[in-house]
Amino acid sequence: MSVYLLSFNAKAAVNAQYGFEDGVPHFVKVNGNGEAVSSGDKFKDGSKSIRFSWEGQAELVFNNFLDIESSMKVPRAGIMVWIYNTAPMDAPLRFTFSDWSGNEICHFDFNMDFCGWRTAWIKYVDMRLPDGTRYYGDLKVADRPVNVAKMTVSTPPSVPSGTVYIDRLSFRQVKLHDQITPDMQIPDNNHSLERNMWHWCRLWEWEQYPELEYAPLDASQQEMLASVEEQMDRMISEGLSSAAYVQNTLLKRADDSYSKYGLKRLEDGSVTGAPLLSDDEFNNSLGEMRIRYIGQLIYYYAQDYYYTGNKANLDKVFVAMDHAIDQGFAFGSGQGTNHHYGYQIRELYKGMWLLRKEIAAAGKTDGYVKVLEYWSGLSESRLPFQYGRDEMLDSWHTLLETKLISAMMNSSEEARYAKMKALGTWLSGSLAYSPGTLGGLKPDGTSFHHGGLYPAYSVGAFAALGDYCRCTAGTDFVITEDARRNFKHALLSMRDYCNLTDWGLGVCGRHPFNGFIPKADINAFAWLALLGDLTVSGLAADPDLGGAYLYLGAPDDGLASRLKKAGVSASSAPQGFFVFNYGAMGVHRRDNWMLVLKGYNSDVWASEIYTADNRFGRYQSYGSAQLIGSGSPVSARESGFSQEGWDWNRVPGATTIHLPFEMLDNPLKGTLMERNDSRFPGVSSLEGRNGVLAFTYVEKDRKNFCPGATATKSVFCFDNRVVFIGSGITNNSSYPTETTIYQLRLDDRNEELDLNEKWLDAFPLSYHFQGGGQAVLTDTKGNTYIIKDARGLTVLKQTQTSPSDTKKKTGTGDFVTAYIDHGVSPSGASYEYMMLVHPSGKDVNRFSKHLPYTVIKNDNTAHVVNDHITGITAYVCYSAYDGASSAEAFASVPAGKDSRPYLPVLSIDAETIVMERTSEDGMAVMSICTPDLGITRKGYTTAQPSQPLVRKVVLEGEYSLAEDYGNVSLDSGDGRTVLTATCLDGQPVEFRLVKK
Repeated sequence: MSVYLLSFNAKAAVNAQYGFEDGVPHFVKVNGNGEAVSSGDKFKDGSKSIRFSWEGQAELVFNNFLDIESSMKVPRAGIMVWIYNTAPMDAPLRFTFSDWSGNEICHFDFNMDFCGWRTAWIKYVDMRLPDGTRYYGDLKVADRPVNVAKMTVSTPPSVPSGTVYIDRLSFRQVKLHDQITPDMQIPDNNHSLERNMWHWCRLWEWEQYPELEYAPLDASQQEMLASVEEQMDRMISEGLSSAAYVQNTLLKRADDSYSKYGLKRLEDGSVTGAPLLSDDEFNNSLGEMRIRYIGQLIYYYAQDYYYTGNKANLDKVFVAMDHAIDQGFAFGSGQGTNHHYGYQIRELYKGMWLLRKEIAAAGKTDGYVKVLEYWSGLSESRLPFQYGRDEMLDSWHTLLETKLISAMMNSSEEARYAKMKALGTWLSGSLAYSPGTLGGLKPDGTSFHHGGLYPAYSVGAFAALGDYCRCTAGTDFVITEDARRNFKHALLSMRDYCNLTDWGLGVCGRHPFNGFIPKADINAFAWLALLGDLTVSGLAADPDLGGAYLYLGAPDDGLASRLKKAGVSASSAPQGFFVFNYGAMGVHRRDNWMLVLKGYNSDVWASEIYTADNRFGRYQSYGSAQLIGSGSPVSARESGFSQEGWDWNRVPGATTIHLPFEMLDNPLKGTLMERNDSRFPGVSSLEGRNGVLAFTYVEKDRKNFCPGATATKSVFCFDNRVVFIGSGITNNSSYPTETTIYQLRLDDRNEELDLNEKWLDAFPLSYHFQGGGQAVLTDTKGNTYIIKDARGLTVLKQTQTSPSDTKKKTGTGDFVTAYIDHGVSPSGASYEYMMLVHPSGKDVNRFSKHLPYTVIKNDNTAHVVNDHITGITAYVCYSAYDGASSAEAFASVPAGKDSRPYLPVLSIDAETIVMERTSEDGMAVMSICTPDLGITRKGYTTAQPSQPLVRKVVLEGEYSLAEDYGNVSLDSGDGRTVLTATCLDGQPVEFRLVKK
């Protein structure tokens, strides 16, 4: 017996695995008419396994009770074993665990209707009790027997003879993977799986869906299939490496891989080679394979065939694919756990498509397609999309193309048509807005992964959807108009929250800096546009999508030409204030600049922090305000944001405790996706032009956090004037608390700043504003900041060294930083400053003398600001607002020619944002919003949809609604008006009022 040690599932614990290299262990016995011998015929580890053969009833008994008992005592542990079946059986092997009296403790059945290798990863809690109806895990922990004496593998009575091979047996000393995959061998495995996000694990479930019905095709339907095939050929050929690179590099890689892994066909027609395992089990240092290696080999040979027609390597392709199937990349197999396998198989499917005619000539189409369909999850589309299904971005990104290829590789045209039609129906359903925080598209245009807004996962997914639109244009398989509208909404929303192609730090997930829309995803705008107009323009292509494509740079000249011929012209950069409360994010845009405001709440996580990704991203959403507006073309990097030397404590706009990096690092061994106890933080807007961020938080009790640390922060956006106010900044940390005004990479150490008409051009520089009073400060990107009380203002120009987010290296860079130092352990600290984005000198001079706004209220109950220029009064009500408390402050609002009328607000419900102004026609326009999504079922993800929330505002005076609004009602009388708004999806309820 040979035992080697391996780590599993990123655990430090080490487990013994029986590879049977030295023969049959002494604790393995056979009862009945069978034998167990060491064999080199088949192996999944090393070069040998146990061959178990029987004639009549037999049992293979493992008496290594110490290993089994130790394993059974570990919560959620279990066994892992690989079994090779030489011929399909119509009944299962039974694995039984028995105590010292011979009584059964639990068992599981392993269905044997297959040839080749399959695996059982199964937890004891998922095994059946002797009664066959309940599970071992149904027993209370204290009642679960662990005095195990043996494990017995019993042959089925209905199978009088057979031969199987057993290898890689281990009784785990740590819990097994949470995403164990139910499959044909153990359909009820992992039966208590609760989260529906694990779509990878549902392949066998989908195979139980009813088969599609086929019908003969007419000529037009045949032409549709031909059109799809032609477009797929073009699409896949465009992604190939160059012919020279294939010949000079990829062919050698394929040959080397084929040789390295010992792939070959034996004289009996079977195949052999290195063990192939899922990513969670394979060990590269032992020469084992993963499915990506098979896919790359096939794809490289397929590209050579595409360019040269060379058939010399076709048999190697067939050997590789046959080996993959024999090793368990097969119909009905789960490979223990298959999570995220979609990222590993895309090259395999493209290679199969390129070689489909040769595969057909070899008579292998049906066998291969059965496997390809299974692993693509195509069978899910036999039924319409099931509302509430999670993780759509992963599905679209990694498996939509594989579904398309699998459907189109079917040998009969009737099957191809039926499966493509079903796929189009399913895909259309998947583009409906998903409920709650499940993955997919949201009613505000955001797109979700891991329970949150995640552009880095949206790209790739959107490209795949665009490719599908391309391939199915003009056919019965195209997505429905409703699906197109939802996809359009998501694409245009991405355009809105990216400046040109770059998105902000607050929505980077675990990928800080340099997040951008790739060319393939930009092309999706064009492919969707070319499906037809979704406006009333009458053009042959949608002008919104097509215009956005041309604005984003039109990376494909052919697509740009088609759109222009259809009458589409490039759109301008988006303008206005965009509300994305599924992400607690607001985007304020003018000209070519974009300000991204980001908070987090009880439904929206602050950031995604892994042990080796985005380790220092804790403060990304602490009321951050990142301005991207420089460069030609504009980009985040040219706007001053790059990782090398970045101080992770100083996120623009955020109020944070400045910690040593080792304390800012992820405090958990796993993933941290911090949520807020408050449901309120988020944004609102008025007339789609101007808006507000509301943010408050209390830090959790975690290692290296400051439990109870709190601040209340609001940001008011009025054209290019942005007012920042904060109150109640309180904590007991021994490290300083700061509100960062900006942190920008320096391209030139000699770049100057102006502080109260004093030039700061030295490098390095550490300037601390003395005393109180107003400060007027510039940055290096053409912006000016007016700090009303500059006590604590610090400006730094320095070389900074900081660790990367991934632990791989440190980086160094020159930066200029401005922040307000609130000191150590502040109590009730506050701040107030205004940012002027790209202002004229005249405006800087004017506003530094007379601020263009009045802060009506700045405490923990409410932040209220009146803007003198737009006439907007914005109320951020953290608690119930009493208008009487602000009467004196309103009296200080400028009168005369600079005055703007405002509504006399008597009261506002807690956790409400109200914005109002008097429009040019004399009517008042108002918006009422709570960013709270109304979700009460909290969790990593929830399928509970946004719930309606009622908010009331009471005005002095009597008003009427200018028209009928479905989500707001009015009760006017006795000199007052009560407005009742019903808020949903975090969207502002906007309406116009007429004074009676």
